[in-house]
Amino acid sequence: MDIQDTVDNYASAMEHCDNLIAVHRAAGDGSRGRRTTETSVNRGTIVLAVAAWQAFIQDVAKAMRDEAMRECRAVTGTRLLTSAMDHWERDFNSSLEKFSTPSAENSRALLKRIGFDPRADWTWTQRGGQGNASVVVQPKHVDEVVKQWLRVRHDVAHGHSTIHSLPILGAVRDPKSSAKAKKSPTLRLTDAIDCVGFFRSIVRLTADSAAQHLGATAPTWQSLPKLALGLHISHL
Repeated sequence: MDIQDTVDNYASAMEHCDNLIAVHRAAGDGSRGRRTTETSVNRGTIVLAVAAWQAFIQDVAKAMRDEAMRECRAVTGTRLLTSAMDHWERDFNSSLEKFSTPSAENSRALLKRIGFDPRADWTWTQRGGQGNASVVVQPKHVDEVVKQWLRVRHDVAHGHSTIHSLPILGAVRDPKSSAKAKKSPTLRLTDAIDCVGFFRSIVRLTADSAAQHLGATAPTWQSLPKLALGLHISHL
């Protein structure tokens, strides 16, 4: 496996998120009131987006491992070195299998086992919104947004009817939302779209960083993801 493979696998997984967003849009009839069916679709989209991020990190780790093993096997090593590398590979594979909560910290911890840390490259400049100057998204903002989407994924997986009140959710930031909606928000289509766009952003940056780390050509995308945090950094 190489970095292009990780991007291709991720793109294939995210097609299901795009399909769910299309299903939501097709199901809307313009009527007022709570739409429980569409809310379920939004929940599913976010769960799949987080799962695709987790699988991507595992794929990057595998690509790094495979390259490390190729380089080691290309060198005629001693019996002791060969044994040590075999032990390292088994230990690394065990860490891959145990990787289940893809927080920024856990994701970096797995990748750092192979000597790679993408966090420094999790930064970009984006529009600040109407009437506001552009803002610089920094790694600390990415860390927090990953944490919050994982909190949402946890609430969904545990069947909670409402979601923790988090800044990443549109209902919480919406000045027109009632106090009740802000305290116990449901998931909107815009939330699902923001979640998908955010994870695509950090996957793009991580893939480019990984390719550079390996001295490989940057991966190509059929459609290059835009870089978007999903909210203004002042809301975090």
